[in-house]
Amino acid sequence: MNMKRILSSCLLGVLLTSSVLAERASAQVEVILGNNNRHEWREREHARLVLLRREREERERRERIHREHEKREWRSRHEYGYR
Repeated sequence: MNMKRILSSCLLGVLLTSSVLAERASAQVEVILGNNNRHEWREREHARLVLLRREREERERRERIHREHEKREWRSRHEYGYR
């Protein structure tokens, strides 16, 4: 009877230890495979910032072209001042 208790407590200890280790390993596998929500959030945030920067650069480029066009038009109307 005593031997059965020892064996069952050892078996219970092994099962508890293996379940804790399996849980940790599972969490590590998720991080390795990219199922980490923080990592995905960072990638989405980076993509959003890249898009905003491109939109700002495009808007600034259009504004610069518009200003240059206005300058050329003004100069063509007031040619006498530039000759």
